[in-house]
Amino acid sequence: MRLDLLITNASIRTLDPARPTATTIGIWQGRIVGLDEDVAGLDAAEIVDLHGATVLPGFIDAHTHLQLVGQSLQAVDIGGITEVDRALEAIAARAAEVPEDGWVTISGYDQRVLGRDLTALELDRAVGPRRAWARHVSSHSSVVSTAVLDRIDDLALRAHPDVAVGLLEEGHQDVVRGQRLPYAIDDVVEAVALAADQARAEGVTMCIEAGAGGWIGSLNPLDLEAFRRLQEQGRLPLRMQIMPSKDALHAVRGGDGFTRGLSLGLRTGMGADMLGIGPLKFVLDGGMMVRTAHLSEPYEGSDDPGALTEDADVLMADMADAVAGGWQLAVHAIGDAALDVALDGFERAFAATPHHRGRHRIEHGGLIRDDQVPRLAALGIAVAGQACFLWDSGDDFAGQVGEHRVPWLYRGRSLLDAGVPLIGSTDRPLPGTPLRAIQTAVERRSSTGRPLAPHEGLTVAEAVATVTTTAAWAAGMEDRLGILAPGFLADLVLLEADPFLVETSEIADIPVLGTVVDGRFTS
Repeated sequence: MRLDLLITNASIRTLDPARPTATTIGIWQGRIVGLDEDVAGLDAAEIVDLHGATVLPGFIDAHTHLQLVGQSLQAVDIGGITEVDRALEAIAARAAEVPEDGWVTISGYDQRVLGRDLTALELDRAVGPRRAWARHVSSHSSVVSTAVLDRIDDLALRAHPDVAVGLLEEGHQDVVRGQRLPYAIDDVVEAVALAADQARAEGVTMCIEAGAGGWIGSLNPLDLEAFRRLQEQGRLPLRMQIMPSKDALHAVRGGDGFTRGLSLGLRTGMGADMLGIGPLKFVLDGGMMVRTAHLSEPYEGSDDPGALTEDADVLMADMADAVAGGWQLAVHAIGDAALDVALDGFERAFAATPHHRGRHRIEHGGLIRDDQVPRLAALGIAVAGQACFLWDSGDDFAGQVGEHRVPWLYRGRSLLDAGVPLIGSTDRPLPGTPLRAIQTAVERRSSTGRPLAPHEGLTVAEAVATVTTTAAWAAGMEDRLGILAPGFLADLVLLEADPFLVETSEIADIPVLGTVVDGRFTS
């Protein structure tokens, strides 16, 4: 037998309790053939000597937005610019390259970094008559130029105090999305290709694309076609699951106990290992970065607790209908009040459909009260969190919620101890990598060194599991992904150092030497 790929002289952590370590791994036709003595003496088309470097199962980013990352990579990036005038100078430089009837797309926008929101008049000075869209890094708000506002037909909306100065929050962003979207499918293809290459360079071998076909995460409602084209062209460098948005569903006839779905009965679990359909995404509230997440108490220094995206009864009825339709649900609930609605919705759905698919998820779970932890466990709901948010935004979040609620932020230890599966992700295009998420899940510190409920910290092994074994379980692929064992899919990440052995503070900076996806090695 001649292998396709043989990796030798490696420090392999398989995450398989039956065989935790190895030094050699053999791969053939996208699968792991064996370890060490299993492949001794076999030849291979490609032999890679790692000279002692570390191999882990490939990282799975279980909640990401490759389309939005690609859009950001093609835009003028003002991320990290702390002065309004400097940001406007960068925008003006890009605008000079754009026809007057064109669009200037701005990425990296965060009012917290600049100290305040930009305004439409400021964007006008930078872009002239062009339409400009500064999309917040969280996707929960935008600032647009007057050329965008002038095309609003709804005069009452145009007169809204925030909209009048160019600030669009949550659903008001339909104004700019309706004008700019959809992108051409071929443009989505190129955007995703850029983003996927970036993710792979960070050790990611699989992504779950959140909000496909919907209002918050999609550049074209036919975005699945973009991923299919990439795969057909041999340019899809990652394994993908598509997480459709619930607003992509439509009325269907012939459903057995459900009324909304996708044509042909498409749902969770359909597709193949390289490109398939994952859970259905619901968005119950906004985000803490722009103070629209729905909390049970107002934000500090405010009487505003945020709000739900829709009426609670409507959301819960739609959740029950989707569960009856055979979907795994991924429910965006950042604030604790939104989580109350999500848990009530799951209870209602499970009562109506006792034999449901399972593996349902809360996306983010940014603020989880003590009393909500046992409810999550009792219902069997997982939490797909983003520990790396604590690194980049922990100081801001702590200030928003007050010291008494800091222990509720992006929990770790208390969830695992209660039996709640914890799934890791980055929510890119927000900043963060799997290695940063692992480090922060253990340390529970912000980038300034502020401790954030350190008693919620995980062990390195537990943190690594969130982006490998548990993420594979969430994707319904734990029988073939997430550990390195014979017969499993050959998805690996190659690291210069071992995150289990280096100082915890060094994990995020470990260089990624390469990945193997479906048996194909890329350095």
